Amino acid sequence: MDILAIKQRFGIIGNSPFLDRAIDIARQVAPTDITVLVSGESGTGKEFFPKIIHQLSPRKQIGRASCRERV
Repeated sequence: MDILAIKQRFGIIGNSPFLDRAIDIARQVAPTDITVLVSGESGTGKEFFPKIIHQLSPRKQIGRASCRERV
C-alpha cells in the first residue's frame, strides 16, 4: 500500500515530507516483530501510527500508554 492510499484509508490530511517519511517508516516496521514507541507533542496525530502498523501487519495487540508529565 502506498503512502497516498494509507493517508486516504486512515483519513490523514497533510502534505509534508516529514509526515510521508513517518508513514513510510510505519509501513516498513509493520511486517516485523519490532517493538515500536511512538512519541511526540500532544495533538500531533500520533494515534494514527499504531493503527497503521496494526492494520498492515499480522500484529493483534496494541498497547497504549499515556506518558504525560504530571506537575
